[in-house]
Amino acid sequence: MLDPQTTAMLSELGFDPATFESLMKIGIWLTIASLVAAIPTGMIAKRKGRSVTGWVVLELCIPLVPLLVVWLLPARKPPAQ
Repeated sequence: MLDPQTTAMLSELGFDPATFESLMKIGIWLTIASLVAAIPTGMIAKRKGRSVTGWVVLELCIPLVPLLVVWLLPARKPPAQ
């Protein structure tokens, strides 16, 4: 719940305080989902021979999409010796 000063400021700027509050809640849930999804993204990337750090950073920048992409990518084959 927003405090009265924030509500007044948002109304003065032409924003609906209820909409702003809803957007903030969505943003918080998306951030939590992204943090939780970073764990399996790293695990899948490691299992498939991909860069764990790269995929986890990508997951934190673009929520949930890298998890699906790394899951669908084929595993890398080790180089022939």
